[in-house]
Amino acid sequence: MMLVVAATAAANVGTRAHPYKLGALAHTDGFAVHVVGVDRSAAPGGRRPQAGRDDVLVTIEATNQARFEGIPFVDGALGAIDPAGLEYSSLARSCGTIAGDVSTIDPVPPGATVTVHTCWQVAGFDAKTIVMFYAPYDGARPTYFALR
Repeated sequence: MMLVVAATAAANVGTRAHPYKLGALAHTDGFAVHVVGVDRSAAPGGRRPQAGRDDVLVTIEATNQARFEGIPFVDGALGAIDPAGLEYSSLARSCGTIAGDVSTIDPVPPGATVTVHTCWQVAGFDAKTIVMFYAPYDGARPTYFALR
């Protein structure tokens, strides 16, 4: 019985209910990625968020494991979601322009590692409860990452 439960839990890693732990390595679209930092009081560009909101800046390292150049997360949406299902997108609830934004990086050569950032302006009460997700445009299962 214990082996079945352990195997099921391992198979569910990366789901919304069981996101990859902060710092854990995940594989997606030819890249090995992990969240290396979360700043829940970021103020990119020196500007403060609206009252009652927090800028949550996430730092991600991505290593290209393919045999050709690639860009991490280019084939899907990178966002965050709170426990109630409210999604945060860098298009609709962004922190504005940030250095090293995942949407502005150049192709990464095979074997190379790049550090990228993404940021969302979230309701203050959500800052510690959101999880990050990567949802491929082809409809494949999204991958979820814990941010604490």
